[in-house]
Amino acid sequence: MGYKHYVLIFPLVLGMGFVLSIAPSTKAQKQVSSQNINQTAQILEKIEEYNPLNQPPPKSQPLADSNQETTTTVKETNKETNNDTLGQIEQYNQLNQPSEISPSLERVNSVNQLSDVLPTDWAYSALQGLAERYGCLLAYPNTTFNGNIAISRYEFAANLNECLQVIQSLIEEFDEAYISQEDLAKSQRLQEDFAIEIADIKSRLNALETRTDILEANQFSTTTLLKGEVILALYDVFGSEDEEGATVTTQNIQTSFGHAVTLNFDTSFTGKDFLRTRLRAGRLPGVSGGTQTNTTLFNFGFDTNEQVRLTEVYYIFPLNRKMSLYVGAAGLDFDLMARALNPKLVSGTKGSLALFPAYNPTIYIQVGGAGLGYSYQINDNLRLDLAYLGGAPGGGTGRVNEPREGGGLFNGTYSGYAQFTASLNRDFDVSFAYVRAYYTADLVNLAGFTGSKNAQEPFGKVATSADHFGFQSSYRWAQFTIAGWVGYSNAEAETGDRQGDEADIWHWALTVAIDDLLFENGMLGFSVGQQPKLTHIDGGEDDPDTSIQFQLFYDYQITNNINITNGFFLETKPEHDDKNELLWVIITRTTWRF
Repeated sequence: MGYKHYVLIFPLVLGMGFVLSIAPSTKAQKQVSSQNINQTAQILEKIEEYNPLNQPPPKSQPLADSNQETTTTVKETNKETNNDTLGQIEQYNQLNQPSEISPSLERVNSVNQLSDVLPTDWAYSALQGLAERYGCLLAYPNTTFNGNIAISRYEFAANLNECLQVIQSLIEEFDEAYISQEDLAKSQRLQEDFAIEIADIKSRLNALETRTDILEANQFSTTTLLKGEVILALYDVFGSEDEEGATVTTQNIQTSFGHAVTLNFDTSFTGKDFLRTRLRAGRLPGVSGGTQTNTTLFNFGFDTNEQVRLTEVYYIFPLNRKMSLYVGAAGLDFDLMARALNPKLVSGTKGSLALFPAYNPTIYIQVGGAGLGYSYQINDNLRLDLAYLGGAPGGGTGRVNEPREGGGLFNGTYSGYAQFTASLNRDFDVSFAYVRAYYTADLVNLAGFTGSKNAQEPFGKVATSADHFGFQSSYRWAQFTIAGWVGYSNAEAETGDRQGDEADIWHWALTVAIDDLLFENGMLGFSVGQQPKLTHIDGGEDDPDTSIQFQLFYDYQITNNINITNGFFLETKPEHDDKNELLWVIITRTTWRF
């Protein structure tokens, strides 16, 4: 089997063992564990909810209904924009997470509305009278405390403290005569009986206020939130001995361990707009450089040679409730606006390991970088997305910022996009997309980095134009999400001896994802497809054979911030040439988000 096989298989087995060891065996165990929370911790969480500084922002509606997030070798995009983007961003801020123990409290008028407070206690009757006369009791929105047992002393003390404060404010505003002597006596006795609990609550409130002051004094910005991601990956590629005439090789490829770091500065000025600035650094190039074929590109990672690079600057804002506008100077890609209809595999942090099965490459991995985009949600079922982008394939800026021949926004490499999406019901979506692209001689990318060299540059290094067509669909049923697409491209040489020659390129894919398989928060992913293949070219030779790519992976979400993914993908005849032997690519990917 070879030494390098054991080197890779051991960490794969170790990774899966780690997932199995930490995963809860049943949902019931999780529920039992959550019920053992200490009552003291519960009341502290409730107190924190009383603090207006810790109230979570309201939920917002999507600005653009494209809720996919992906990290690819050539780009990583955030597909979800919304009517209250800053509020959505703050939901992910660790300092602003709402309590998971209980919902926000709201006032009720009577203790009788609290179905789980025992009415036989003297304290209950006393608090009942105070609450009904002064409207000062707190409870959960469903008018019950968190459980079906008697209210704890700390929970009772929190409600009592609320009533005492109301009574005190009434005395200060009017005078003691405003409160009956009987009510004063009841409140005094209640205060004495629960003096320890009330003192503890006030102490914790003081500590909470101090902590809040520190956080406010040291917050990064009032309009900008910092989010980050770290990816570590262990990977290798295996294949048979090189045959005579082969163009793909596995010689001298070693087991590798790469890393990639992304920092996002997400800003909103109005609460409805969204400005993203992204910095990236890392050395996670994958194996395509060693195999000499793009068919083995990863759906994550990049190589900046340990330098920090600015890769995305774009701004999204709504024109009204149905229309949104996108303006970008770098990293603005069409898949930010239009739904790729492959939600389970599109992510580079917990989805597909290979780039090709993530989404239709001739539609969503075309020219991007700088330009304008427009989205129109016609109604609940129909959506139109349009864009004009210049720069380079995969979102690079290319020469879009160079005011010379072959550069600029309109004289260099560019693409015009249109996609019409129809939601036939809640679980079934289809879309048709069209891209008109022009590539300068040094930036030809017909296959979206995923096909054979012939499909990528059918006429060689000459200026080329192309019409790309794509039909995508996805269907959700129970735990299953099934998606797929068919893509066709017609290319034409624009200069050189072959000017006017045309070429045809086809590709297709089918993907399946199964949620909560084996473990809750686990997902099994499978894909099969034919990467872009040159099927016809004027005055030349098309790809001689047909290669099929298979992929299988399992992703487990350890916590809200950590994912580990183990899997492999294989290419049967790389470069659509049977002279190239089958390639196996095995990967363990771990992602931390903060």
